[in-house]
Amino acid sequence: MIQTGVSRDIPEAEASNAPEPSSSYDDDHLSTCAAKLDPGCGDEIFSAVFYGSQTISGECCDTLVSDAGKACHDDMTKYILKLKKFPNEHQILHRSENVWNACVALDYPAAEPVAVPSDESLYN
Repeated sequence: MIQTGVSRDIPEAEASNAPEPSSSYDDDHLSTCAAKLDPGCGDEIFSAVFYGSQTISGECCDTLVSDAGKACHDDMTKYILKLKKFPNEHQILHRSENVWNACVALDYPAAEPVAVPSDESLYN
C-alpha cells in the first residue's frame, strides 16, 4: 500500500501553474483514461494526489500502472488542475509524480540478484 503525506497549502504567489496538456489531450482521450480506473481506484488516486490524504491499495496501483499508464495519469491530473484552481498546484504535481513512482516500484520491484552457479556445480 502507498500512503502519501498530508498536504500543506502554499501561498498562491509560490504556486506554479500546471503545464499545458499534451496535444493528445482531449475529451475522448480523458474519457478513455477514466474508463480504465474503477470509481473506487479513481477516488483513492484523486485523494492521494490532490489532498495527500489517501492510501492507495496495491490493486489500484496495479490498475494505474498496467491499465491507465503514465500519460493518462499525468493528463488527468493536469486536466483537473485546469478545471479547478488549486492553491498548491506545485505540491499536487509533486504528489502525482510520487504516487506514480511508488506504484511503479510496487508493481515492478527491483530484481534481487541471482546467484550464479560455480563451474563445479554445472558439471555435477
